Amino acid sequence: MLSTGLEFAAGTTDECKGLVGRLFSPSDILVAYREARERFKTGDIVLVASETDPSGFSAQARSSYAQDLKRKMAGKKIPFFAEALVQSSAHSIVQLPVEGDAMWLVVTRGKDIPAMVVIFATPYEVAAS
Repeated sequence: MLSTGLEFAAGTTDECKGLVGRLFSPSDILVAYREARERFKTGDIVLVASETDPSGFSAQARSSYAQDLKRKMAGKKIPFFAEALVQSSAHSIVQLPVEGDAMWLVVTRGKDIPAMVVIFATPYEVAAS
């Protein structure tokens, strides 16, 4: 039987993997992504959650998220940690077709730099019991 798991893009730090794993289940992330994909009619999605309140996600199309970020910066340079998100879809980073399940996940952490990671779905086989 096939099931779906989530993987992190290459280069994701162990700290970020641990943070995401501590806060969210893979099914919570995947369900939120698929609902956002349907709502926005695009797979180029950013899910945003808070480390202090991981009870749910807000979602935006990546283009809208990038525009909001640029507006908040009021003409200043985009922070280094957000450049990849502004410039590249999650699909392009993990080299998946746009029909695949790949998303940016941003976890806000108070005054600390947010964790911005690319996560993608991958099928795996579950042994029959």
